[in-house]
Amino acid sequence: MTVAERTLRRGSLLIVLLAASVAWTSCDLASASNTAILNANSPIAPTVQHRFEYKGEDVVDGEVAVESKIQSDDLDAILSRNGFSRSDVVDARIDSVKIINPESAPSLRDADVFLGTDAEGPRVAQVTSFPDGASFVVDTSTPVLEAVRNDEVRTLYGRFGLESAGDGAVQATVYYRLEVEGV
Repeated sequence: MTVAERTLRRGSLLIVLLAASVAWTSCDLASASNTAILNANSPIAPTVQHRFEYKGEDVVDGEVAVESKIQSDDLDAILSRNGFSRSDVVDARIDSVKIINPESAPSLRDADVFLGTDAEGPRVAQVTSFPDGASFVVDTSTPVLEAVRNDEVRTLYGRFGLESAGDGAVQATVYYRLEVEGV
């Protein structure tokens, strides 16, 4: 075999190996791109509004604890409108929570908000004072994948310190970041 033939065969082998490595890398990259991120910037954002209503008689020593009710689409509806379901979610977290104290309600001193029906769930927001008295945004990045998959995100539990007693309500807007597969 001449030097030219050996060079030609080695060159051909090198081209085959190069082509194989490019194809293998492309497959790997393609598998990573079958997910999408849904967040506050998405056209149909995974944002859920909750409302905590309480009566004056529920306030004890300036504190009230109450479960929320959803005032907007829930995550199932939002996922469905985006073409997904809870089983498609591969990563989920709460990016932030905005706590709103309507002007008609007693002013808030502080707030603790938990995922679920009691304070045993993960804390998703804590505010130690409300400087403007009206609202506060808490950046959190709380992981909630299992809660989303198991449909345990329908209720929030809130403990609120109030400046005065009386009937009132607190609103919370929860901003989720969901990674879904099946794109």
